[in-house]
Amino acid sequence: MQRIAVFAVILLVVIVLVRGGQPMCDAVGLVMATGVAAAQIGAWLSGQRLAAASGGM
Repeated sequence: MQRIAVFAVILLVVIVLVRGGQPMCDAVGLVMATGVAAAQIGAWLSGQRLAAASGGM
């Protein structure tokens, strides 16, 4: 269910950007770049939590 919700939000963002005048490739590229950044931040935050839990910080 969570994957469907994420897909729906991504689709909605692309539709809003395209209807707002952005070219389709720019809208898709922006969504992809945001996803990559979110994955990197998530991995970094996960590492921070692990380090804090083990007393490494």
